[in-house]
Amino acid sequence: MKNFAVCILDRDIHYAKAFMKVVAMEHEGFTVGTRSACGEGCRDECDVCIGFGAADGARGSCEKAYEPSCGKYAGAAAILSEARRFVLDRTASYGNAAAEHMRNASREGAAAFEPDTLLCVHAFAGGLGTSCAAIGVGRELARYRGEQVLYLSLEDAEDAGLYPAGLRAMRAEEALYRYLRLLNTGAGKEGFDRLFGAAFVRDEYGLFRLAPDEGTGSLAGQAPGELYLFISHAAGALGLTRAVLDFGTRLNFLKMFAAQLRREEALFIEIRAEGKAGLRPRPALFKEESLLKAAFPVCYEDVRRREGYTDVGIANAFGLAVKELCDRIMGDVS
Repeated sequence: MKNFAVCILDRDIHYAKAFMKVVAMEHEGFTVGTRSACGEGCRDECDVCIGFGAADGARGSCEKAYEPSCGKYAGAAAILSEARRFVLDRTASYGNAAAEHMRNASREGAAAFEPDTLLCVHAFAGGLGTSCAAIGVGRELARYRGEQVLYLSLEDAEDAGLYPAGLRAMRAEEALYRYLRLLNTGAGKEGFDRLFGAAFVRDEYGLFRLAPDEGTGSLAGQAPGELYLFISHAAGALGLTRAVLDFGTRLNFLKMFAAQLRREEALFIEIRAEGKAGLRPRPALFKEESLLKAAFPVCYEDVRRREGYTDVGIANAFGLAVKELCDRIMGDVS
């Protein structure tokens, strides 16, 4: 896995050494170097040059130079989080020529979605177990229905407690960062296959996963068209037959994403809680023939947990609800 290479621009050697020590001990996925000024070598040696004004470091015209708004003493986690977002945003919009190239990028290696390949899971209110339901559906389809299934969280922040302990997938932000670099350079199918083959791993149910980001989810910030292309290339590399997309309550973003789709590509799954007080019926976002309404008998906080991930066994009401929903998705009901 490629680390983010960070350069600290600071004449205070004690600060730079302390920062490097904290990163080495507490922040896997980063390598840190230090220099007193930005130079030509920065372009090849690092992804971002962090400096805090002329008094602390001589930030030149390096295109990778960035001054985090959180301040010099906000802590390594906050500084790295801002710097990582800068790198991702810069990669995604690297000049007009790169942006135009992304819009017109070759679809070599991208999958053409069959009917109901994209399962878009959403809810009109929080706390209904949307993520639990989406993961449960993906696991049921992967383990018991013979499907090749990918799960992606498109919420602003993914619940890290639903990620299996010990599973070593690439974080979504790094997968996206490397993907955008490949896309900008016009990489073909072989490059995407290598990337996604290394980035995604399967949990014990056979569901393809990415590790959640720390803080804001990087996939949540993508434009709908760019997200569609990302999923298409992942589907081509992994040989997917289904992709479960967890939108949570991001209904406006879901509507924009749906505008990118052909009608037959997606099935929209609205999660509701059976008998939950305070919920009122709302108009469907999509045509009834493309919408499944799944009433779960348990709320999010009632879902049984085991070793940090959801228990979707048939011995509990949640697991039974998942299996009933998958029967409907597969058309196995009369």
